[in-house]
Amino acid sequence: MALPESRKKANAKWDAENMTTLGCRVKKEQAEKFKSFCKDIGKTSNAVLREYVLDCIDEQEAGE
Repeated sequence: MALPESRKKANAKWDAENMTTLGCRVKKEQAEKFKSFCKDIGKTSNAVLREYVLDCIDEQEAGE
């Protein structure tokens, strides 16, 4: 079921106000190895990096 345009707009507004993107640069072969690692453990690279960031700042969310 597709989201209505009004919901998409509201989600985008909330994200713009409350979220940010972190990034880093690595060599292509390192990125591919990391993506392969993530796939092997059944997670996305975003999920793995997000968990690491939250662990580093001791803010792991309940229920994860």
